[in-house]
Amino acid sequence: GCDCGRDVLDDRGARWVVDGGEVGPGHPMLRAVLPDGRPIVGLPGNPLAAVSGLVTLAAPLIAAMRDVPSLDEDVVLGVDVTSHPRDTRIIPVVIEDGQARPLRFDGPAMLRSLALADALVAIPPSGGLAGSAVPLLPVPALR
Repeated sequence: GCDCGRDVLDDRGARWVVDGGEVGPGHPMLRAVLPDGRPIVGLPGNPLAAVSGLVTLAAPLIAAMRDVPSLDEDVVLGVDVTSHPRDTRIIPVVIEDGQARPLRFDGPAMLRSLALADALVAIPPSGGLAGSAVPLLPVPALR
């Protein structure tokens, strides 16, 4: 099969910064830099996967380009969350009483969870126990 986007970037001499990633949902995503310094971000097609790529790849890049400090904020999980053995899971949550609670609809093509979410959180591989602190990924477009 044709991997046309990557082929075009390779032909233009792009330097790969991220090619894929150990995050789900979020496959495939990419970040590259063209020889003239322009950044390129490629996002997956499923809605939740695209937003995951947006908050993990594009938002930090834009913040750095604007010289805006990044927010390093954690939130405590209110319940156990199923983790992945190798990949970081990005899941939509609601914040209740200062704790993150996952939404039921967290598949990569699900828009319902994005519409109901207060934020996203990153669940590290083999993590996700209730009471543990996890990175909060703000999504400004949600509210």
